[in-house]
Amino acid sequence: MDYSIDYVRKHLPPEDPPLERVPRDVVNEIARWRDVIKDGDVELTARATRWTYAVFAELDLGRFLFERDFPLFWPSVALSSSPFEAVSFGLFDEKSEAAGLGIIIDVPGMRDRRFEIVDYLLFPRLNHQKFPLAIRYSELDLHVAHPQGATSACWAKCNRNSSVWGVLTAGHAVSTRPGGSVPMVTGGSASVARTYYQPVDAAFVKTAAPTGATYQLGVLSFPAMTMTVTVHCQGGSTTRTIVDVTTNCGVTHTRKIGIRFCIDRPASPGDSGALVTVANGDAVGIYTGDMKVPGPPPGVRGHAQNFEQAVYALDVTPYL
Repeated sequence: MDYSIDYVRKHLPPEDPPLERVPRDVVNEIARWRDVIKDGDVELTARATRWTYAVFAELDLGRFLFERDFPLFWPSVALSSSPFEAVSFGLFDEKSEAAGLGIIIDVPGMRDRRFEIVDYLLFPRLNHQKFPLAIRYSELDLHVAHPQGATSACWAKCNRNSSVWGVLTAGHAVSTRPGGSVPMVTGGSASVARTYYQPVDAAFVKTAAPTGATYQLGVLSFPAMTMTVTVHCQGGSTTRTIVDVTTNCGVTHTRKIGIRFCIDRPASPGDSGALVTVANGDAVGIYTGDMKVPGPPPGVRGHAQNFEQAVYALDVTPYL
């Protein structure tokens, strides 16, 4: 799979979207990290971030036009009340899908068509830019090591009771019932304090308070394709690249839908719950597993839960 900087340069619009169409929070966050994050092509990442959230903002407002009068994909998503609620924007896999980038809706049960560009969306207020709209059949493989075993992302302190401490992990890796027992690698067990799995794949596991020094963990709110991230796995840290994200513009502070993103390569079973950070150390995600697009040829991405949504849903403050 090719998700290189050259690949992005080839397919990302060469100019920025109109700045007034980029949400103000996104503009402010880019200004905060552009002088700190030195990995890759910072200007390219900034432009990719502006385009990602400008497109999401226009989708939220309905400010787009279908190229076809009756889009062919509508029958496939008729069971969804709002197919653009969890739409992804990012890079296609040139080998298993198509060359380029665009808007993606994951549709289960597509036996005959694994990936298909079904239309193009025109955005009149974004310099009349046009992006392909694709439907993709994918399978999610959660990376908890069965019968038990996962990874802790970080320490967390309860916002409702400051004396309660614990750790964050993936929601699918623990019991979905508060009070459920969680075996710990250090021996003994802890208990689930809160979880919102599904749809938010995160859980707060109550433990004893940390004995050493901790500091509050920063959070990056607006991940986008081309960002270099570090997944802090059980076997050591590994570098990955974000390739697509689901919209969190205006909906991160919700427990109704899960906000996710994909990275170019997965980690390993047992790494569910691992912290995902950007170059300046800010948390951006909780690793959950891999997303397969069946072949031939097969395509495989890593998959992560948006971190900001996780701490909001669990009502905790993260620490390292």
